[in-house]
Amino acid sequence: MPLAKRRERHVIAADPAAVRGLLERLEQDPALVRLSEEERDCTLLVLAEVLNNVVEHGYGGRPGWIGLVALPGRPGLGWRVVDRASRAPSAGEMAREMPSQAAEGGFGLPLIRALTERFALRRKRGLNILTLEVRAEGGVTMAHGL
Repeated sequence: MPLAKRRERHVIAADPAAVRGLLERLEQDPALVRLSEEERDCTLLVLAEVLNNVVEHGYGGRPGWIGLVALPGRPGLGWRVVDRASRAPSAGEMAREMPSQAAEGGFGLPLIRALTERFALRRKRGLNILTLEVRAEGGVTMAHGL
């Protein structure tokens, strides 16, 4: 599948195998290797949730691509995710609280919000652009639903 030329450091096909492969490569990324184990695990969890949400809900099985770049300033903690999926989370989905009971689905966005200091999604020229910053070590509290 041809991919659009983008500035993102990593561009993958929008499918679960490509997401898994990228996450495995990111485990050795210099920006993540410098983080504490807790920060690295949280970052990989957030990125896994975000990327899999784009695949499953954004593209919904249709072909597409996802771009990912580490942002300067907080190496390993700041990220931008770009895609052309037709569906992005609604304001209601973004505001949803962590479910009180275990259930299939429903934990992704609340979990992402609990593990991030900054989470901003916008749509520009047909692109979904998500900017996020994972909380630094010790930054996750019960006030965020965990």
